[in-house]
Amino acid sequence: MKLRMTLIVSLFLSLVFANVILAQQSYNYEEMTQEQYNALLADWQKRLDAAKKGIAEEEAKIEQLKKEYDSLQAQIDQTWQEIFTLAKQDKQQYEAYKSDLAQLRDDARAFLNLSPEEIYSKSNEIDSLQAKLDKFKENPFSVIAENQALINEIQSLIDQAKEKAKTAVPPTYTVMKGDYLWKIAGKDDIYGNPHAWWRIYTSNLDQIKNPDLIFPNQVLAIPRAVGPNEHLVQKGEFLSKIAGYPNVYGDSFKWQKLYEANKSFITDPNLIYPFQVLKIAR
Repeated sequence: MKLRMTLIVSLFLSLVFANVILAQQSYNYEEMTQEQYNALLADWQKRLDAAKKGIAEEEAKIEQLKKEYDSLQAQIDQTWQEIFTLAKQDKQQYEAYKSDLAQLRDDARAFLNLSPEEIYSKSNEIDSLQAKLDKFKENPFSVIAENQALINEIQSLIDQAKEKAKTAVPPTYTVMKGDYLWKIAGKDDIYGNPHAWWRIYTSNLDQIKNPDLIFPNQVLAIPRAVGPNEHLVQKGEFLSKIAGYPNVYGDSFKWQKLYEANKSFITDPNLIYPFQVLKIAR
Protein backbone atom coordinates (compact mmCIF):
# COMPACT_ATOMS: atom_id res chain seq x y z
CA MET A 1 0.00 0.00 0.00
CA LYS A 2 2.85 2.40 0.87
CA LEU A 3 4.46 1.77 -2.50
CA ARG A 4 1.20 2.52 -4.31
CA MET A 5 0.76 5.84 -2.45
CA THR A 6 4.36 6.81 -3.14
CA LEU A 7 3.77 6.24 -6.84
CA ILE A 8 0.62 8.36 -6.73
CA VAL A 9 2.51 11.25 -5.14
CA SER A 10 5.38 10.92 -7.59
CA LEU A 11 2.95 10.96 -10.49
CA PHE A 12 1.22 14.04 -9.08
CA LEU A 13 4.52 15.91 -8.72
CA SER A 14 5.58 14.85 -12.19
CA LEU A 15 2.41 16.32 -13.65
CA VAL A 16 2.90 19.58 -11.76
CA PHE A 17 6.49 20.03 -12.90
CA ALA A 18 5.58 18.94 -16.40
CA ASN A 19 3.07 21.80 -16.51
CA VAL A 20 5.77 24.18 -15.32
CA ILE A 21 8.13 22.98 -18.05
CA LEU A 22 5.44 23.35 -20.68
CA ALA A 23 4.73 26.84 -19.39
CA GLN A 24 8.44 27.67 -19.68
CA GLN A 25 8.44 26.54 -23.27
CA SER A 26 5.44 28.77 -24.08
CA TYR A 27 7.21 32.09 -23.37
CA ASN A 28 10.08 34.03 -24.93
CA TYR A 29 11.72 35.43 -21.84
CA GLU A 30 14.02 37.79 -23.79
CA GLU A 31 11.03 39.74 -25.08
CA MET A 32 9.15 39.80 -21.73
CA THR A 33 8.62 42.96 -19.76
CA GLN A 34 9.28 43.03 -16.05
CA GLU A 35 5.54 43.12 -15.40
CA GLN A 36 4.95 40.02 -17.58
CA TYR A 37 7.77 38.18 -15.89
CA ASN A 38 6.45 39.05 -12.42
CA ALA A 39 2.96 37.92 -13.42
CA LEU A 40 4.32 34.62 -14.74
CA LEU A 41 6.41 34.11 -11.60
CA ALA A 42 3.35 34.76 -9.46
CA ASP A 43 1.41 32.19 -11.51
CA TRP A 44 4.14 29.62 -11.00
CA GLN A 45 4.18 30.32 -7.27
CA LYS A 46 0.41 29.86 -7.18
CA ARG A 47 0.72 26.54 -8.98
CA LEU A 48 3.49 25.44 -6.65
CA ASP A 49 1.44 26.35 -3.58
CA ALA A 50 -1.53 24.40 -5.03
CA ALA A 51 0.75 21.42 -5.65
CA LYS A 52 2.10 21.55 -2.07
CA LYS A 53 -1.45 21.74 -0.75
CA GLY A 54 -2.46 18.78 -2.94
CA ILE A 55 0.53 16.79 -1.68
CA ALA A 56 -0.37 17.58 1.94
CA GLU A 57 -3.96 16.45 1.34
CA GLU A 58 -2.77 13.22 -0.31
CA GLU A 59 -0.35 12.56 2.54
CA ALA A 60 -3.23 13.00 5.00
CA LYS A 61 -5.32 10.52 3.01
CA ILE A 62 -2.39 8.09 2.94
CA GLU A 63 -2.00 8.36 6.70
CA GLN A 64 -5.71 7.74 7.19
CA LEU A 65 -5.63 4.72 4.89
CA LYS A 66 -2.61 3.39 6.77
CA LYS A 67 -4.52 3.66 10.06
CA GLU A 68 -7.52 1.89 8.52
CA TYR A 69 -5.24 -0.80 7.11
CA ASP A 70 -3.53 -1.36 10.46
CA SER A 71 -6.91 -1.53 12.20
CA LEU A 72 -8.23 -4.03 9.65
CA GLN A 73 -5.07 -6.15 9.91
CA ALA A 74 -5.43 -6.19 13.69
CA GLN A 75 -9.01 -7.41 13.32
CA ILE A 76 -7.88 -10.13 10.89
CA ASP A 77 -5.13 -11.25 13.28
CA GLN A 78 -7.61 -11.32 16.15
CA THR A 79 -10.08 -13.37 14.10
CA TRP A 80 -7.39 -15.88 13.14
CA GLN A 81 -6.34 -16.16 16.77
CA GLU A 82 -9.93 -16.96 17.71
CA ILE A 83 -10.06 -19.57 14.95
CA PHE A 84 -6.84 -21.21 16.19
CA THR A 85 -8.18 -21.22 19.74
CA LEU A 86 -11.44 -22.88 18.71
CA ALA A 87 -9.61 -25.41 16.54
CA LYS A 88 -7.09 -26.07 19.32
CA GLN A 89 -4.33 -25.74 16.73
CA ASP A 90 -1.83 -23.07 15.75
CA LYS A 91 -0.82 -21.23 12.59
CA GLN A 92 1.91 -23.73 11.77
CA GLN A 93 -0.58 -26.58 11.89
CA TYR A 94 -2.97 -24.61 9.70
CA GLU A 95 -0.27 -24.02 7.07
CA ALA A 96 0.55 -27.74 7.15
CA TYR A 97 -3.14 -28.55 6.68
CA LYS A 98 -3.36 -26.31 3.61
CA SER A 99 -0.16 -27.76 2.17
CA ASP A 100 -1.33 -31.35 2.65
CA LEU A 101 -4.71 -30.49 1.13
CA ALA A 102 -3.02 -28.98 -1.93
CA GLN A 103 -0.87 -32.10 -2.30
CA LEU A 104 -3.98 -34.29 -2.15
CA ARG A 105 -5.49 -32.22 -4.97
CA ASP A 106 -2.35 -32.76 -7.08
CA ASP A 107 -2.52 -36.51 -6.41
CA ALA A 108 -6.19 -36.60 -7.45
CA ARG A 109 -5.42 -34.66 -10.63
CA ALA A 110 -2.63 -37.10 -11.50
CA PHE A 111 -5.00 -40.01 -10.97
CA LEU A 112 -7.60 -38.50 -13.26
CA ASN A 113 -4.98 -38.27 -16.04
CA LEU A 114 -4.52 -42.06 -16.03
CA SER A 115 -6.30 -44.32 -18.50
CA PRO A 116 -9.54 -46.01 -17.40
CA GLU A 117 -7.71 -49.33 -17.18
CA GLU A 118 -4.95 -47.87 -14.99
CA ILE A 119 -7.48 -46.23 -12.69
CA TYR A 120 -9.45 -49.47 -12.45
CA SER A 121 -6.31 -51.41 -11.56
CA LYS A 122 -5.57 -48.90 -8.79
CA SER A 123 -9.09 -48.45 -7.48
CA ASN A 124 -7.83 -49.28 -3.99
CA GLU A 125 -5.66 -46.16 -4.24
CA ILE A 126 -8.75 -44.11 -5.14
CA ASP A 127 -10.34 -45.44 -1.95
CA SER A 128 -7.23 -44.31 -0.09
CA LEU A 129 -7.53 -40.80 -1.57
CA GLN A 130 -11.17 -40.69 -0.52
CA ALA A 131 -10.28 -41.79 3.01
CA LYS A 132 -7.66 -39.04 3.27
CA LEU A 133 -10.14 -36.45 2.01
CA ASP A 134 -12.76 -37.61 4.51
CA LYS A 135 -10.16 -37.10 7.23
CA PHE A 136 -9.51 -33.56 6.01
CA LYS A 137 -13.26 -32.89 6.11
CA GLU A 138 -13.29 -33.69 9.83
CA ASN A 139 -10.66 -31.03 10.60
CA PRO A 140 -12.05 -27.75 12.04
CA PHE A 141 -10.12 -25.83 9.37
CA SER A 142 -12.29 -27.43 6.68
CA VAL A 143 -15.07 -24.88 7.27
CA ILE A 144 -12.87 -22.00 6.08
CA ALA A 145 -14.11 -20.91 2.66
CA GLU A 146 -10.89 -21.40 0.69
CA ASN A 147 -10.36 -24.84 2.22
CA GLN A 148 -13.97 -25.82 1.59
CA ALA A 149 -13.56 -24.84 -2.07
CA LEU A 150 -10.41 -26.97 -2.32
CA ILE A 151 -12.11 -29.92 -0.64
CA ASN A 152 -15.01 -29.67 -3.11
CA GLU A 153 -12.54 -29.60 -6.01
CA ILE A 154 -10.74 -32.72 -4.75
CA GLN A 155 -14.04 -34.54 -4.23
CA SER A 156 -15.01 -33.70 -7.80
CA LEU A 157 -11.68 -35.03 -9.12
CA ILE A 158 -12.10 -38.30 -7.19
CA ASP A 159 -15.68 -38.69 -8.41
CA GLN A 160 -14.55 -38.08 -12.01
CA ALA A 161 -11.80 -40.71 -11.63
CA LYS A 162 -14.33 -43.25 -10.36
CA GLU A 163 -16.62 -42.53 -13.30
CA LYS A 164 -13.73 -42.83 -15.73
CA ALA A 165 -12.76 -46.22 -14.27
CA LYS A 166 -16.25 -47.57 -14.90
CA THR A 167 -15.47 -47.93 -18.60
CA ALA A 168 -12.83 -50.52 -17.64
CA VAL A 169 -15.09 -52.50 -15.32
CA PRO A 170 -15.21 -56.09 -16.67
CA PRO A 171 -18.02 -56.65 -19.19
CA THR A 172 -20.05 -59.80 -18.80
CA TYR A 173 -20.90 -62.86 -20.85
CA THR A 174 -24.05 -64.92 -20.39
CA VAL A 175 -23.37 -68.63 -20.75
CA MET A 176 -25.37 -70.35 -23.50
CA LYS A 177 -26.18 -74.03 -23.90
CA GLY A 178 -23.13 -75.92 -25.17
CA ASP A 179 -20.63 -73.36 -23.87
CA TYR A 180 -17.53 -74.25 -21.91
CA LEU A 181 -14.70 -72.01 -20.72
CA TRP A 182 -12.23 -72.98 -23.45
CA LYS A 183 -14.83 -72.18 -26.10
CA ILE A 184 -15.87 -68.88 -24.54
CA ALA A 185 -12.25 -67.67 -24.15
CA GLY A 186 -11.59 -68.45 -27.80
CA LYS A 187 -14.39 -66.21 -29.08
CA ASP A 188 -13.10 -63.22 -31.04
CA ASP A 189 -15.12 -60.76 -28.93
CA ILE A 190 -13.86 -62.31 -25.67
CA TYR A 191 -10.10 -63.05 -25.72
CA GLY A 192 -9.60 -64.77 -29.05
CA ASN A 193 -7.42 -67.30 -27.25
CA PRO A 194 -8.87 -70.50 -25.75
CA HIS A 195 -5.94 -70.75 -23.32
CA ALA A 196 -7.28 -67.62 -21.61
CA TRP A 197 -10.04 -69.77 -20.07
CA TRP A 198 -7.96 -69.60 -16.89
CA ARG A 199 -8.63 -65.87 -16.72
CA ILE A 200 -12.38 -66.38 -16.88
CA TYR A 201 -12.23 -69.16 -14.31
CA THR A 202 -10.03 -67.38 -11.77
CA SER A 203 -12.02 -64.17 -12.17
CA ASN A 204 -15.29 -65.92 -11.37
CA LEU A 205 -14.37 -68.22 -8.49
CA ASP A 206 -17.40 -66.97 -6.60
CA GLN A 207 -19.69 -68.85 -8.98
CA ILE A 208 -17.48 -71.44 -10.73
CA LYS A 209 -16.43 -74.22 -8.38
CA ASN A 210 -15.42 -76.63 -11.12
CA PRO A 211 -13.95 -75.15 -14.34
CA ASP A 212 -15.37 -78.10 -16.28
CA LEU A 213 -18.85 -77.36 -15.08
CA ILE A 214 -20.69 -74.16 -16.03
CA PHE A 215 -24.39 -73.69 -16.68
CA PRO A 216 -26.57 -71.81 -19.18
CA ASN A 217 -27.57 -68.29 -18.04
CA GLN A 218 -24.63 -67.92 -15.72
CA VAL A 219 -23.32 -64.34 -16.07
CA LEU A 220 -19.53 -64.37 -16.09
CA ALA A 221 -17.23 -61.37 -15.70
CA ILE A 222 -14.81 -60.96 -18.62
CA PRO A 223 -12.06 -58.67 -17.25
CA ARG A 224 -10.16 -56.49 -19.70
CA ALA A 225 -7.84 -55.03 -17.10
CA VAL A 226 -6.25 -56.38 -13.95
CA GLY A 227 -8.12 -55.17 -10.89
CA PRO A 228 -6.61 -53.83 -7.66
CA ASN A 229 -4.58 -56.40 -5.72
CA GLU A 230 -4.56 -58.78 -8.68
CA HIS A 231 -1.85 -60.15 -10.96
CA LEU A 232 -2.32 -61.73 -14.37
CA VAL A 233 0.17 -64.58 -14.72
CA GLN A 234 2.43 -64.31 -17.77
CA LYS A 235 4.40 -67.04 -19.51
CA GLY A 236 7.57 -67.92 -17.59
CA GLU A 237 6.38 -66.62 -14.22
CA PHE A 238 6.33 -68.54 -10.95
CA LEU A 239 5.14 -67.64 -7.46
CA SER A 240 8.48 -66.55 -5.97
CA LYS A 241 9.21 -64.39 -9.00
CA ILE A 242 5.81 -62.70 -8.79
CA ALA A 243 6.11 -62.21 -5.03
CA GLY A 244 9.40 -60.39 -5.62
CA TYR A 245 7.80 -57.72 -7.83
CA PRO A 246 7.79 -54.27 -6.12
CA ASN A 247 4.07 -53.87 -6.76
CA VAL A 248 3.35 -57.26 -5.19
CA TYR A 249 5.44 -57.90 -2.05
CA GLY A 250 8.96 -56.96 -3.09
CA ASP A 251 10.13 -60.17 -1.44
CA SER A 252 10.37 -63.49 -3.29
CA PHE A 253 10.26 -65.40 0.01
CA LYS A 254 6.63 -64.32 0.44
CA TRP A 255 5.51 -66.65 -2.35
CA GLN A 256 3.70 -68.72 0.28
CA LYS A 257 1.43 -65.75 0.97
CA LEU A 258 0.46 -65.77 -2.72
CA TYR A 259 -0.12 -69.48 -2.59
CA GLU A 260 -2.33 -69.28 0.49
CA ALA A 261 -4.48 -66.58 -1.14
CA ASN A 262 -4.97 -68.64 -4.30
CA LYS A 263 -4.77 -72.30 -3.28
CA SER A 264 -8.41 -72.80 -4.19
CA PHE A 265 -7.19 -73.29 -7.77
CA ILE A 266 -3.42 -73.78 -7.34
CA THR A 267 -2.95 -77.44 -6.40
CA ASP A 268 0.83 -77.38 -6.80
CA PRO A 269 2.67 -74.15 -5.78
CA ASN A 270 5.39 -75.05 -8.28
CA LEU A 271 2.91 -75.10 -11.13
CA ILE A 272 0.96 -72.04 -12.27
CA TYR A 273 -0.30 -71.15 -15.74
CA PRO A 274 -0.49 -68.06 -17.95
CA PHE A 275 -3.82 -66.20 -17.75
CA GLN A 276 -4.42 -67.21 -14.16
CA VAL A 277 -5.52 -64.19 -12.10
CA LEU A 278 -3.85 -64.25 -8.70
CA LYS A 279 -5.23 -62.39 -5.72
CA ILE A 280 -2.60 -60.40 -3.82
CA ALA A 281 -3.38 -60.53 -0.11
CA ARG A 282 -2.40 -57.30 1.67
